[in-house]
Amino acid sequence: MLHAKTRWHKVEPDEAVVAKLAAECGIDPLIARLLVRRGIDDSEAANKFLKPKLEDLHDPYLLDGMKATVERIKQAIADKEKILIYGDYDADGVSSTSLLLHVMRTLQADVDYYIPNRFREGYGINKEALALAKERGFGLVVSVDTGISAVTEAEVAKQLGLDLIITDHHEPPEQLPDAYAVINPKKPGCPYPFKMLAGVGVAFKLATALLGRIPEEWLELVALGTIADLVPLTDENRILAAFGLERMNRRELTGMRALLEVAGIQREVTAGHVGFALGPRINASGRLDSADSAVRLLTTDNEEEARMLAEELDEVNRERQELVEEMTQEAIAEVEQDKERHQHVIVVAKKGWNVGVVGIVASRLVEKYYRPAIVLSIDEEKGTAKGSARSISAFHLYRALAECQEWLPHFGGHAMAAGMTLPIENIAPFHQHLSRLAQQWLTDEDYVPQTALEDELRLERVQLPLIEQIEALAPYGMGNPTPLFAFDNLKLLRLQLMGRDNEHVKMILQDGEHLLEGIAFRAGGMEKEISPCARLRVLGELQVNEWNGKRSPQLIIKDVAIPHLQIFDWRSNRKQLDRFLDMDAEECLFVCGAGSEDEELLRGAKYHVVSWEALGQGRCDEEQIKRAKRVVWVQAPPTMSVCKKSLPYFANAERLYLLFGDKEFDDMLVKTPTREEFKKLYSVLVGKEKISLSKHFSSLARVTGLQKRALSFMIQVFAECGFISLNQGEIKIHPNPNKKPLTESVLYQKQIEREEVFRTLVYSTYLELCQFLVSTIAFTHIGGLANELQRENQSDSRLSATGDSV
Repeated sequence: MLHAKTRWHKVEPDEAVVAKLAAECGIDPLIARLLVRRGIDDSEAANKFLKPKLEDLHDPYLLDGMKATVERIKQAIADKEKILIYGDYDADGVSSTSLLLHVMRTLQADVDYYIPNRFREGYGINKEALALAKERGFGLVVSVDTGISAVTEAEVAKQLGLDLIITDHHEPPEQLPDAYAVINPKKPGCPYPFKMLAGVGVAFKLATALLGRIPEEWLELVALGTIADLVPLTDENRILAAFGLERMNRRELTGMRALLEVAGIQREVTAGHVGFALGPRINASGRLDSADSAVRLLTTDNEEEARMLAEELDEVNRERQELVEEMTQEAIAEVEQDKERHQHVIVVAKKGWNVGVVGIVASRLVEKYYRPAIVLSIDEEKGTAKGSARSISAFHLYRALAECQEWLPHFGGHAMAAGMTLPIENIAPFHQHLSRLAQQWLTDEDYVPQTALEDELRLERVQLPLIEQIEALAPYGMGNPTPLFAFDNLKLLRLQLMGRDNEHVKMILQDGEHLLEGIAFRAGGMEKEISPCARLRVLGELQVNEWNGKRSPQLIIKDVAIPHLQIFDWRSNRKQLDRFLDMDAEECLFVCGAGSEDEELLRGAKYHVVSWEALGQGRCDEEQIKRAKRVVWVQAPPTMSVCKKSLPYFANAERLYLLFGDKEFDDMLVKTPTREEFKKLYSVLVGKEKISLSKHFSSLARVTGLQKRALSFMIQVFAECGFISLNQGEIKIHPNPNKKPLTESVLYQKQIEREEVFRTLVYSTYLELCQFLVSTIAFTHIGGLANELQRENQSDSRLSATGDSV
């Protein structure tokens, strides 16, 4: 077996609604099913989703406060009043700031910007920055992607004589700031029909209102912030992302073009490129230093400056990656040191950790362990720890933190992410209480991640026209996930390692007459997990592969499961026990000959070991053997009788590995002499009183036509049966021996038994071996011989607690 890394979960839509939508829109029922799962169940909404249009954007003046804001900014421009754009240091804040800078400069405003330093000032509008703005002669401050909680700061602005306009998209508090104007679609009483705009989306609405038109030339900035901020890519966000990516692919904006070049993105830019390549480079500057260079990059028209700034961001991003990797390894070491303490919730803290990347490290811990994770940086001078948290779907993080206010004076966030500051001495009791909450709220199944499965498909359905229809759902992101499809009972026709370090896996999958190429990225090592006769259950994303002008379907593999027993034929005289070093010792059982060197070596290494002899005699820990998921036959059984007696012990095994080779049988004849050959030798011997082996052995071999080794064996068998006697190299033939069957010879019996073992388990082909094993014992995880090793889907829902493949 090969367990999937996640639980594949499919929500069945109302098929009547699906059929109606497919008929009305003239689309494949599969596409209709995808739309219904996304809450789109009527033809008008479906057509808007599949064919986004800029004309479908909502009127910006539906945002409460927009009219007053536009009037005040236009007045400031007319009066040559200095305007300050106050932004945030993440990709959303940087793109919002850059967008309004472009717009204000187009309107010939006297404008500048300010983004606080994450380390010196922290998040949001601060009083010192407002005072500095007043000193520098600004009369109007417009915030983007921040400010909705700045109640105190709004009062300070008033006292300083500054007009403060707040544009934000975060959840508003009970008390709103008393600013000149507040624009936020989530603001109570705001009639705006779409509430999930990113900060740059709100800034875009302001830009549209100021210009009196849609600022299409800067839509790529809107797409950058919208996708990077992980807001749902539905409704207006879908339109902004789709048209923004289209503009990005034109590569007209100088700074964005330079950023794409240093990121190595030469083909069509997708939402994935924004989320995993562009967004992180923009974010890196604000995480490690100042976001100033990112804003300069996105607002410059100078090619040389753009290239320099893009390379600077790329270098900072590499530093960020190295720092994250270093901190992640330190955090993992903390967890591994005391796994029991982190069994339910992970809380790690260390002096000197960079607070700018603790959120990323927390995400890495969730990816590895699938536990809620909190990473704290300790400041001994202040006596506090500051950090970030990331959660799993079943654990509402904000609600849990609210239950810990006794130890947590400052925190904020939502269900999946949060930030916090607390006294150092509170870390331990805070962790203990969080763990108790997790024990109360979560089940074992909650600690296994889920993957949304769109549909089960056969390979015959995978054709270019269908994939092209599916691609109409892009761009993908929050609220519109990449569609993933499951394929069952696939045969692996070919597997090939790819990449500089063989880190990727390419597969050719077969279902009857139909073939499909699949690519599993960063899956090196998977080849050791799949046996030749395995029937795969595969989850992946369908794409069109374009190579040398040829277009063909391709599956980007996300997860693989094998729901039946796997038999791994690693028979060799070189027993590579090091292959098992990275496997969980608790899952492995090694089977050896009693007293063998292999048995001593494995017992010394603290592995579970049992001898064939103990199994054959029933002298073993039956329960421990039945718990073993991986059974390794290091040596062949001494006899087929012992083998067949032992097999029932392994009925629950998920994998069976055979390591032995033919070297163990060097003392055995490859083929037992026939009864006729025994008769022929005896007829040569009988009638002679004595025969000297030293003198006559070669002539005996010549006369009988037997090989010397077989001849020696037969002479010993005759001696055991009492037909002859051997004394100091001389054979004496007994004139009237008692009649006895050859099977009374221990040596003959051992040869017959070992030959049977050799023929069945060593000399056999892989398929013959599989057939023998599954026809001899009813393994739990196998249905029979049909479809080679699987009669029916025998999926096992048990998964490792961390979601790792086992």
